[in-house]
Amino acid sequence: MNLVFYLPLALLGLLLLLNLFYQYRFWLKLFTYKDKQSAFNRQEQAVSVIIAARNEAENLARFLPAFLKQDYPDFEIIVVNDCSYDESADLLKEMQLLYPRLKVVTIEEQPKYPTGKKFALTLGIKSAENNLLLFSDADCYPASDQWIRQMQKQYIDKTEIVLGFGAYAREKTLLNLFIQYDTILTALHYFSHAIAGRAYMGVGRNLSYLRSLFFFHKGFVAHIKHPSGDDDLFVNQASTGKNVRVNLEPESFTISLPEKSWEAWSRQKTRHASTGKYYRRADRNWLSFFALTHLLLFPAFGYSLYVYLSQPVWLYISSAVFAFTLLHRWLFIGLAARKFGDTRLVWLLPVIDLYHPLLQIGWSIRALFSKSGW
Repeated sequence: MNLVFYLPLALLGLLLLLNLFYQYRFWLKLFTYKDKQSAFNRQEQAVSVIIAARNEAENLARFLPAFLKQDYPDFEIIVVNDCSYDESADLLKEMQLLYPRLKVVTIEEQPKYPTGKKFALTLGIKSAENNLLLFSDADCYPASDQWIRQMQKQYIDKTEIVLGFGAYAREKTLLNLFIQYDTILTALHYFSHAIAGRAYMGVGRNLSYLRSLFFFHKGFVAHIKHPSGDDDLFVNQASTGKNVRVNLEPESFTISLPEKSWEAWSRQKTRHASTGKYYRRADRNWLSFFALTHLLLFPAFGYSLYVYLSQPVWLYISSAVFAFTLLHRWLFIGLAARKFGDTRLVWLLPVIDLYHPLLQIGWSIRALFSKSGW
């Protein structure tokens, strides 16, 4: 036997070690992280909740009351009515009569000067009376009436950004299972990176940061030409190793309406994929490292099958290394699924996790050929 004979097993062993390195460097931190109760901010500072809404009358009618009925002493809800042409304006006027905490900022359509969500959020931030900002979307609702309190209490020491978990409502469809899996895998990444001191993104449906931080970084100017990224690109720009905290308490979660079609979800994920090239180089490198070590595992195993087909012992060893690598990955993702409250995924991981990378490749390719990422 020459050195070439051992090459497939060596490749599988190397990929196993690289996968373990990433998982223990980042993922493990999500499960060992514990908030110190004594360190929470108990001052209950005033909070401004900002929601940008464009033609969201139906969702505002359903979900906005859950924000307005939060059990918290001092907060305002700012809804930016972004050029809506449905019944949003009338609905918001009626709701203002019922809820004094509701403030409405209206943007009129300007054909020569298209706006977008970043412009809407900027106006909402400028109109905010408080330094502590909390963001969500019109198609979301908080998982509990303690959402504001849970997010606010994380502001201790030098904290300027708090990352929350944005779940999606569960449905009995194959698409929804993939959406749930993707949401949990994404959360596993950005929470663990943040805990490790390398925060690179957050989700706009459950995100908080200081108004002063926003203006210090000149808002969204650094990536204003890119239509998406009001959440992840701003966090990527403004985060440091010491100014970000996370909230993993179920009462701090928000729940959003999931996409109803594969095409709509694909467009959404393509937009997200198109923002990745604007991340800091180190963040891009870590995420690429993770993706490559997983994707290369399959051709490496295929190569081992080809070389060791007539060598049962070596075939068994290479198969065992391949299986252990996948099982170890599924263990972490399964634990994350349980942590975020979706145990259905635990038993379906072997199927979903094998197809999900193919979808990611498709979104990335689609983003490359899309001029705007939309």
